[in-house]
Amino acid sequence: MLSTLRSLPLAFIGACVALIVRRRLHPVRLRPTGETTPPIGPNDIRPGIRRLVLSDLHMGAGDRRDDFSADAELAALLRYYAAEPTPTELILAGDTFEFLQVCLPDVPDREWSPRAAARRLEAILNAHAEPVAALRAFLSRRDNQVTVIIGNHDFELHYASAKQTLRRALGLAPGNPRLRFGVSYEGDGIFLVHGNQFDRWNRFIHFNGICEPFEVVFGTRLIREAINVLEDEPVDIATLIDNIKPLSAIFWYALSLPTLRNQSTRRLVVRGLVLLVNVLLRNTVYILDDDPQQQTPRSLWKPMYRQVALAATLLGRAAGVRQRSGGFPETVFQRAAEHQLRRSIRAFGSTSVHSMARIARDPQQWSTHLFICGHTHLAQVVALNERQTYVNTGTWTDVILDVATSQRQQQRFPYLEVTYPAQGSPPHWRLLVWREAGESPSPWRDERATTMLEKVEYPV
Repeated sequence: MLSTLRSLPLAFIGACVALIVRRRLHPVRLRPTGETTPPIGPNDIRPGIRRLVLSDLHMGAGDRRDDFSADAELAALLRYYAAEPTPTELILAGDTFEFLQVCLPDVPDREWSPRAAARRLEAILNAHAEPVAALRAFLSRRDNQVTVIIGNHDFELHYASAKQTLRRALGLAPGNPRLRFGVSYEGDGIFLVHGNQFDRWNRFIHFNGICEPFEVVFGTRLIREAINVLEDEPVDIATLIDNIKPLSAIFWYALSLPTLRNQSTRRLVVRGLVLLVNVLLRNTVYILDDDPQQQTPRSLWKPMYRQVALAATLLGRAAGVRQRSGGFPETVFQRAAEHQLRRSIRAFGSTSVHSMARIARDPQQWSTHLFICGHTHLAQVVALNERQTYVNTGTWTDVILDVATSQRQQQRFPYLEVTYPAQGSPPHWRLLVWREAGESPSPWRDERATTMLEKVEYPV
C-alpha cells in the first residue's frame, strides 16, 4: 500500500491542476438570502457593564464525536456569576455549538436548511442539559444578557429556526433581546470577532448570512468528509484527531509519532492523506453574486499541495526503504515531520495576531483597547502596543499539545472577564481559568518560553 504513494505527487498535481482550472473557469455563484445576522455595534452595547467572554466550547450531540466534556464546570461558572448582583453580559465568541459533527439519522450530513439546523441544535441542547439549565438561571436575572457570536462551526445559527430553537430552550419569548446573535462585536473599548475570517481554510465569502447554494468552506468540507470518517477508525489516535490544532498540521503530528511503526496507525495516516486530497480536489470556488469586484478567497491548492505532496513523498520513500531493508524508517518521518509541525504551529498562532494588529492600526480603532478572538483554541495575550492588547480566549475542549506523549493543555477552562472602573474609562480585563465549584477562578499563566512580541513586531 505504501509503495503506491511514491507516484502520488505527479498524479496528484496533474489531477489537481485539471480540476482547479475547470472550477475556476466555472465558479459557483452565491446568492445571499434573508437568513442573516448583523454585526453588534456601539449603539447596541450597554456601556460599563461586566462582560465574560468564552470561546470554542464545541458542544456536540453527546456521541463519540462530541469533544465537550465540561458540562459541570461550565454550569458551575454560570451559576457563580448568576449569584452575583452585578449586571453581566456573557459573550459566547463563536463555535459554541459543534454543528459540523452532529450526525442524525433523519438529517443528511449534506443538508443545509432551516429544518436541519434546528434539528442539529436540538440534539446538542438535549445532550448538554446541565449548561442549558445554568444559562436559564443566568438569564433569570433581568439585568444579565447573553450574546452569541457566530463562528465557522456554528454557521447554521444564521438560520432563524436555529435562533428560535435556542431561545425556546432558554425559556425566552421570540425576539427577546436578552439573547442576541452577531457576527462581530464592537464598542465600549472592545473589538471582538470569532477569528475564522483570518484563516484561509475557514474564510467565508459571505459571512453575514446564508447563501444559495450554501457556502461550504474548505474547513467545513474537511470535517464533514474526512475528520468525521477518520474519528470512526478503531485506532486510539483517531479519537484525538479533532483535538489537534492547527488541523492543517494533523498529518505532521501523525508522521512524527513513534507509533507509526504500527500498521493500523500507518493505515489511518494513509487513509487521511487520501481523504484530504479528495476534499482538496472537490473544494468549490465561490463568487458572490452581484459583486462588481468578483472577489474569491485565496487559493488553497498551492500551499496544500506542497504539504500533501511532501507527506506523500515521505511515505513513498519510506516504502522504498522498507522494501530494501525490511524495517520501517521511523527517523525519516520524525525529523521531517517535526520540522513541518513547528512551522505550521508558528504560522497558525501568528495569523490572528497579525490580522488584529492590522485592524488596530486603523485610525477608527484608536479608541479601542481590547482586541479579542478565539478560533485557534490556544489562549494567548499579546501587547500590540502600549495601549492596545490582543487576547485569544482559547477553548474549553481538550487540547492535545503533543500526541506522542499525550501531553494536554493544563489550563483547560479559560475565559476573559472585562470590567470598567468608572463610566467611560478603558476596560480593565483579566484572562482567568475556571477551576471547579467552590473555588475562585485563577489568573491564566502564559506557559510559553517566549512571547509573540519577541518574534514579530506590530507597528501601529
